[in-house]
Amino acid sequence: MEIISMKCPNCGASITTQTRQCEYCLQEIFVKSFKSLASKPTPQVNKYMASYRVASEQYPNNKDLNLSIGLCFLRLKKYDQATEYFVKAQAENFDDATPFFYAAVARLQGKKPFMHNRQEIDKMMEDIQAAMDIEPAVEQYYFMSYIKRDYFKRKFINSFPSWESYMQEAVNNGLSVADVEEFHSMTGTPIDMEM
Repeated sequence: MEIISMKCPNCGASITTQTRQCEYCLQEIFVKSFKSLASKPTPQVNKYMASYRVASEQYPNNKDLNLSIGLCFLRLKKYDQATEYFVKAQAENFDDATPFFYAAVARLQGKKPFMHNRQEIDKMMEDIQAAMDIEPAVEQYYFMSYIKRDYFKRKFINSFPSWESYMQEAVNNGLSVADVEEFHSMTGTPIDMEM
């Protein structure tokens, strides 16, 4: 693991990533999920972004920095930039499903799958499948079901496995109403699927 000297994205103290948590403000150094940024105000997200970008100038291939920057861009609804950083975080990172899943979320660009062309849908599905291959999770099955239902079913395109299969897999793995609400809040899409 590469040790990086940088400023804490929260309080600005000089830190290294060896500890993973700032000893002064006790905040995590890297953002690991959209949920951790969802309640932060935009100025604070911008502050995190500035800290990460300064560090990324010196360490442009650090997967944790690239993932954190991507999540900040996603929170700010800058989808193209978020996708770029998630793709960077994917490079030679075959043990973490996170950047693959969030790349698919960013590619959705806050729009329903039906509004995208087939090439964009295929890229989203490739990212979700890569995430599933690494570490399957409820939100991945739900996302695949959402794409299959909103894109393939609405356009009368046969697709296997079906959206129902993915939804059943999500339910079997503990999908809750809170999971669905969190997913749609993150993607900026309306909830219109039946569980």
